[in-house]
Amino acid sequence: MKAISLYLPLSLLAQTANASNPFTASPKPHKLLKLIPRGGRTPTAQPLDKTPAALSAITEGLKNTLASGLAAACSKTILAPFDTIKTVQQDVQGGTSLKLVEAARKICARPGGISNLYAGLGVSVLGSMPSVGLYFGVYSYCKRIISPFFVKCFGSERSDSKTSFCSDNALQTFSIALSAAIGNTVASFSRVPYEVVKQSLQTGQYSSTLEALSKMWTMGGMRSFFPLGSITIQMVRDIPYAIFTLLSYEYIKENWVLKMSVEDPNNRWLRDMIAGATAGGIGSYLTNPFDVIKTRLQTTDVAGVYGGSITKCALSVFEEGGLGAFLRGSVPRLMHKVPANGAFFVFYEFFRRILHVE
Repeated sequence: MKAISLYLPLSLLAQTANASNPFTASPKPHKLLKLIPRGGRTPTAQPLDKTPAALSAITEGLKNTLASGLAAACSKTILAPFDTIKTVQQDVQGGTSLKLVEAARKICARPGGISNLYAGLGVSVLGSMPSVGLYFGVYSYCKRIISPFFVKCFGSERSDSKTSFCSDNALQTFSIALSAAIGNTVASFSRVPYEVVKQSLQTGQYSSTLEALSKMWTMGGMRSFFPLGSITIQMVRDIPYAIFTLLSYEYIKENWVLKMSVEDPNNRWLRDMIAGATAGGIGSYLTNPFDVIKTRLQTTDVAGVYGGSITKCALSVFEEGGLGAFLRGSVPRLMHKVPANGAFFVFYEFFRRILHVE
């Protein structure tokens, strides 16, 4: 599984490296022509509606699902060690804490050595592809539906000719935030089981995915994969993270990436990376306290230490180290999330161009 996971992004990069401009915007496909029946008038090219509205929101959502799922597999594989180190740092209880190098040494000291940095990679890749795909698919669909609806009901296209409730830009921002929240709410339910298994492997509780699955099932059945409070804290962390990240990314993309790419299309991939990395850093740092609580609930609370209570877990973390305890793992998380989002959005936009996503 690790070999397959590592091969995927490397093979994609190797293939695209030989192309002339692999990450530049792909040429638009030929316009579809309406067919003229036999016996009709002289055939003339009649292009279909050119606007993005002519494309189905569902079709675009499915394309984004595929593009984001493949991108998630690539980025997860490349940066798995930082995610493992972050999990180990956050799992330390009491008044002590592990620094980046100390956590890495602790991980590598287990049987298996450096390969432990990729613990849970198979679970992470197989789990992230459907969840990220579902998230971006729903997000894309909702944004294409909600944004025009808001503009028609509250913006410049109001049918009653009344003054706009607010500017179209403000409505666009709200539609992005709402779409991100909806997409992540749907995806959060599918994330919890693989997050629980992945983090159990990363903290060294089990030596293999098969062992983790069998022992967790034996101990608590389905409840082992859905610890008390795990879905709630997953949503509490992921929804704000999605909103901060996608608002930042869409703003940077609209106001910098697309404008600069008109002048210099050859470096589009680099701008995608910078935009994704910046957006991921903003979202990650602002939601790190929720990530600490989520890790505790999903790795420690299988035995019912906190009774599934987010409040009880948060108070326990605060008693251990004050406000600073909520920033545990923030450095490796940023070291993981910043390049991970940079890599993800490079691959995401690359696959979107291949699939001709509008």
